[in-house]
Amino acid sequence: MSNFTKDEELIIHKAIDVFGQKDRIEDYSDERKKHGIHVVACENHPRQDVTAYATLGGHQCPTGYTVGGIPLRIEIVGACHEEFGIYSAILANCIFHMMKSHVSIFPGAIYKDVIAVLDDSFHMQHILLIPPFLWDNFSTIELSDKKVAFLQAVPISENERAFALEYGVDSLLSRFDAEQVNVFNLERRSVV
Repeated sequence: MSNFTKDEELIIHKAIDVFGQKDRIEDYSDERKKHGIHVVACENHPRQDVTAYATLGGHQCPTGYTVGGIPLRIEIVGACHEEFGIYSAILANCIFHMMKSHVSIFPGAIYKDVIAVLDDSFHMQHILLIPPFLWDNFSTIELSDKKVAFLQAVPISENERAFALEYGVDSLLSRFDAEQVNVFNLERRSVV
């Protein structure tokens, strides 16, 4: 891992500790090659035929939040059925969106069209960011001059996005629980 900074290595090691291994690190850059990020991938985690991912790039983006006077940054984690190989690009797109648009990132934030802009054929078009529920141990880590917390990306449909905006993210998540939504499937049925 000699091509990574010490801070980046700490984030990679956190992902490996949680996922149990690292199968690959994928590189992404924006269309102008101005910004570059990485995505750590672990196949067959948290279950067979699902790949888990963690971004490496969000720690560069100010959030406007601090913890004990120390800047707080965010990385994004998620998991998707292995047949949807585009998922790592979706997570990378979330980080590029945060970098370029300076949009807020917080539990309950919805990144509109970050899936649809890459491939509009999927039922799921947007990303909802929530505290990680697939992994209990994605705790905040301390880097040299900042802290990094993790949020989990959950793909949602346009109807689900509209519902969350009208009734709140907690109401949408309650529907997910009641329907036992398969958050790994970009082609799942919308709950609303």
